[in-house]
Amino acid sequence: MSHLMSVAKQTGFVKRMPRKINPRQYIDMLLFSDFNNAEVSLNDHSIKLNLEHKISIRKQSLNERFNTNSVEFIKTLLSEQIKMQMNETIDVDILKLFTSVKIKDSTRFQLPPNLKEDYPGCGGGASEAGMHIQFEFDVKSGQVSEVKVGDALQQDVTNGQQTIEQIQGGSLIIRDLGYFSTAVLQAIEEKDAHYISRLQPKVKMFELKGTEYHELDLKKEYRKMKRCKIPRQEKMVYIGGKTKLFTRIVIELLPEAVVENRIRKASRETTKKGRQLSKEYIMYASFNLFITNVSEQILNTQQVHLLYQLRWQIELRFKCWKSLCEIQKIKKMKKDRFETYLYARLLYILINWKIAVSLNNLWFKENGRLLSIYKCFKAIMLSAGKLREALFNMKKYLHNYLQSLYDLCRNNLVLEKRKNHLSFEEILLLIPETSEVL
Repeated sequence: MSHLMSVAKQTGFVKRMPRKINPRQYIDMLLFSDFNNAEVSLNDHSIKLNLEHKISIRKQSLNERFNTNSVEFIKTLLSEQIKMQMNETIDVDILKLFTSVKIKDSTRFQLPPNLKEDYPGCGGGASEAGMHIQFEFDVKSGQVSEVKVGDALQQDVTNGQQTIEQIQGGSLIIRDLGYFSTAVLQAIEEKDAHYISRLQPKVKMFELKGTEYHELDLKKEYRKMKRCKIPRQEKMVYIGGKTKLFTRIVIELLPEAVVENRIRKASRETTKKGRQLSKEYIMYASFNLFITNVSEQILNTQQVHLLYQLRWQIELRFKCWKSLCEIQKIKKMKKDRFETYLYARLLYILINWKIAVSLNNLWFKENGRLLSIYKCFKAIMLSAGKLREALFNMKKYLHNYLQSLYDLCRNNLVLEKRKNHLSFEEILLLIPETSEVL
């Protein structure tokens, strides 16, 4: 309570005492409301405060408590939550090669049109207002390194360029095509860090023969791999027109059914825009092209392919955000109230995240199995009343609460195999051990 009051005063949320609602009661109202943010009204909050805390306050007065100071108060608590370190890590041989294995991606959702000035949308058939949230975490520890809120016009590649200084030596960076930039890849290498990325279709590849660069002929590679039944091969190439970044590329030939599906999807998108698929794209659709600066002595072609699949773990996290925490459900309201709700929901997500990840890492350490983060999130939300008691009466209830979750693990929270999909655990078990250390 004393720390909450300190942050509240620091951010201007509390300017004088006494107040009808203290910081703890305000946080309780935001984090443990029975309604989602698409339904909850100021009158609902007033009723809740009266029933839970014997506070009588009119909805007009409560509306005034949603302001720039309340936004800054919750944002500061969120920032502090991000900085809190995890104690346990998932230490398997393949992950020990790197100081961290960081996955970054973003999620978007539409907002009510009244927010379009502050959060412009993408236009077209979408809403005039939209939200874009960048998220990055370390697979080994679960430590969150970035949660950044912006409008829907923000681009992933721009975020990648703006966060270069956050990259630490010895880490492995895994990102999808939206973040692709030869300048960022070069910066990662200069920081003695490592990357695994897919290659964008329009980026040219060259081989140096003597003193001249010769563009790699993918048609020739395709024919050779089909004829010799080679599923994967690798080369050392230079990518980019001007940059000529020297990198290792893993070329993976895809099954025809997958290629046809890719082309069909891409064709639908280009047709909507009044264009046609290029011959170059159709050829690229036959491959998965992975680039990395990790040497073959450290990671073989299969390991590169499997490690890249860890990127899908972030999609499972976004599923928790949307299907369980309903972060995307927002009704029309003023900007300060919306932002206060948004940062409070992110704070709630990260509190749940820390509990779920710590539980998962501890269970792996003691039992050699992983838990389902989705199931953990759901269990925490189903026990929201106990979580509330643990947060506000830390010493008395926290240990018992965590023990009750731990007791659920074996029968209810262990990761199960999904049909036609490799789980995190299966990926780690499938990756052969390496003989060298970075």
